[in-house]
Amino acid sequence: MFRNLALILFGAFALFFLTDFLVVYNAHIKIEKAVEQALDGAIIAGVEEIEHQRGRLELNESIAQRTVHNILKTNLKLNTDLTNDFFSNSHLVTTISYLNTASKVPRIEAQFDTRVKLVAGRILGFNSYPLTIKRHTPYLGEFK
Repeated sequence: MFRNLALILFGAFALFFLTDFLVVYNAHIKIEKAVEQALDGAIIAGVEEIEHQRGRLELNESIAQRTVHNILKTNLKLNTDLTNDFFSNSHLVTTISYLNTASKVPRIEAQFDTRVKLVAGRILGFNSYPLTIKRHTPYLGEFK
């Protein structure tokens, strides 16, 4: 009798803590997709059509960085501080690097750091879980 009750309680606690695992896993998947879409949008917004028609792939860095920020904010439904009910202490770093200085083949890289708020972890004193997502485009010269 006692063993059955202990197994039921253990199972209930395991299911309760499984919710936090699923929250973090789903947040990871959702952020990955949002960052990838933001990088794709930055490529579209940052390349001028006239330069693209001439075979040049030069990115306007400020437009590309603003586009990544705006698309990520929209896709994850974040406020101006990049926080919402689920994500806190968020920070986005977008950089544009080049394969070499002669050909100017660009690559957009983004790193999104946030803390995912937990449900069951509060019992153990863990209010949030840190999560870092890094994504980059391939060198855009590969698509010529």
